[in-house]
Amino acid sequence: MNLKVLNIHAGHNTIVPGANGYFSETTENKNVKNAVISKLQSLGYTVYDCTDDSGKTQNENLKNIVSKCNDNTVDLDISIHFNASNGQGHGVEVLQYSDKTQAIAQNICNAIAELGFKNRGVKERTDLYVLKKTKAPAILIECCFCDSAIDAGLYNYDSMASAIVKGLTGEVKEIVQPQPAPAPTPTPKPSGDNWVRRLQEELNRQFGARLVVDGINGPKTLKACPMVKKGAKGGITKLIQERLVSVGFNLTLDGIFGENTKKAVKVFQKNRGLTEDGIVGPKTWEWLLKGTKM
Repeated sequence: MNLKVLNIHAGHNTIVPGANGYFSETTENKNVKNAVISKLQSLGYTVYDCTDDSGKTQNENLKNIVSKCNDNTVDLDISIHFNASNGQGHGVEVLQYSDKTQAIAQNICNAIAELGFKNRGVKERTDLYVLKKTKAPAILIECCFCDSAIDAGLYNYDSMASAIVKGLTGEVKEIVQPQPAPAPTPTPKPSGDNWVRRLQEELNRQFGARLVVDGINGPKTLKACPMVKKGAKGGITKLIQERLVSVGFNLTLDGIFGENTKKAVKVFQKNRGLTEDGIVGPKTWEWLLKGTKM
């Protein structure tokens, strides 16, 4: 396709939000959309932002997006989304109405897969409102799965946007801001553990722990960790399950502390010389924060 003028929009809005997992689809749709527009404009493309922030229902949101798209004469409409399943799906896919967009859709899939995401390929969907109703050919990019631990570990909105632009144009021109005179290079800080970082965010959100979100396993983070046992549900439990999976256990990441999670905790404790009570207390948290296999 000869692309010169494009529509792009973020799927959903804060009134009718998208999926949630390790991050919010609604938030990251906009982050990726904004970065793609900026990068395309820096390459000389004309781009219209057709995101809808006012639709109060899903149907209204979709109609508003299509109306905005159809107000412009463009070569391609692009819809930005993130997928979700049961925590087990992962990877990128691009949805299209017909094979008119096959080449460009496959290029985008391939470029995002180069970041490490599973390439789920291009899929034809004739039932999706935006793909059916826009005047110009349209594609819907499911960038990755927001509820996948694998994808969350790979995801960065700017690199995702760069991959989309690369798939569309074959190149990426980064926006370079004027730089001041170089200062002495400071001693680099530890980059931290992404799992610990997300745990700190969850502790701050749920318990007002006021932790610095740096991904560093320190005494303040350990002190803020609550006792968790069978019957617990939510983000903290899901993080515990994720850590157990990362050290070799086979668990469903459902955020429910059931019998299987309790059994896994007891084996985890046994392997580390802890009391085998199936309760995640300070000593067990200490080992979870380390994240080391035995």
